[in-house]
Amino acid sequence: MSAKPRSSFSSHPFHSTRWEPRIYPGRLSQASRVRAHIRRDLAGFPDDTVDTVQLCCSELFANAVAYTASGEEGGEVVRRMSLHRPDALRLEVTDGGWTDRRPAVPGDRSDHDWAEAEGQRGLLLLSACAAAWGYFQVLPHSTLNLGLRVWADFPIGPGGVPAGLEHYVFAR
Repeated sequence: MSAKPRSSFSSHPFHSTRWEPRIYPGRLSQASRVRAHIRRDLAGFPDDTVDTVQLCCSELFANAVAYTASGEEGGEVVRRMSLHRPDALRLEVTDGGWTDRRPAVPGDRSDHDWAEAEGQRGLLLLSACAAAWGYFQVLPHSTLNLGLRVWADFPIGPGGVPAGLEHYVFAR
């Protein structure tokens, strides 16, 4: 009896893919460039997947700029992506740290408060769009935040991964 796993996603064996990390100046004016790079890097993926990743990456980028040292003079934001399973695309956004804030969906708001809120909706949006999300410290330290990497996994349906995707995708 064979122990060969079956996959409903493709007749080809799965291989992980990583995209070359992209580094952006920590300015909100860079958000359109971030979205354009997502569209270019995910060429061949379904449009709804690309649109969702663009939207969520734009929100995470804006959060990094607004709430961390990434938004200060000389600050940067790093974007990474990987296809680590045949059914999941991972987006990672790394900020510059130096804040006591941690990513969280505000839990103390009523429906009325959410309807009236003018901010802090980005992680709620991320929660609705991603299959899972979280964060970890880039450089663990007992008292300082030296940068956080927020990650989100987006589902990829059968046939959603373009044929011929390389193991490593270089930035163009």
